[in-house]
Amino acid sequence: MKRIYLPSLILLIALLAIPAEAVSRESRDSFIFGIQANRTAIEVLGEAGFHIQPSTVYVGGNGLYYEDKYKMAGVHAMVGNVIHRGMTGKIGFKGVAGRFERRRMDNQDLRALAFSISGSYDLSEVIATRYVPVILHATFSYSPKPLSFDDTERFFEGLLAADWMFLENAAITASFRYLDVHFDAWDRSHGSGYLGFKFIF
Repeated sequence: MKRIYLPSLILLIALLAIPAEAVSRESRDSFIFGIQANRTAIEVLGEAGFHIQPSTVYVGGNGLYYEDKYKMAGVHAMVGNVIHRGMTGKIGFKGVAGRFERRRMDNQDLRALAFSISGSYDLSEVIATRYVPVILHATFSYSPKPLSFDDTERFFEGLLAADWMFLENAAITASFRYLDVHFDAWDRSHGSGYLGFKFIF
């Protein structure tokens, strides 16, 4: 019988609780699909942003496979606002689940519900659009021990990214992810860079 994990269940209930009539279909709604990779890893991600006056609700997820190291999936729900011209901030939650491997040691299961904060800065909003169509992103997610489950004692993820909008609805993206996970048996810290594409509608 498949196991049901508390972090994923909490986020699913939260997403279903959003009334359908509250979701605006204005042009400010957005949908993102992306794929990025390096020599030994691949990640697929997606996000939908629904404008609900005066904020925007973002829901999405990602799946990451890193050869011989770990596989991890996440879902997130965040609320965002424009803080300043070109700058957007978001806060919310991210549920993560996965499996980390280590030679000659027991594999460890990742289960956590993390607090998440994110910011993006659109350079085209403050610099001539035709010259700098670049959006910078930073996201940090942290789960303390009370919100970490199974083998997990603590979880931290930091993500820095830059999107070059070479087309109106497509971007080349470069990112760097740093993970710091504390398990019952051992700890894992790992950083890696990625290149890929995003499609934005």
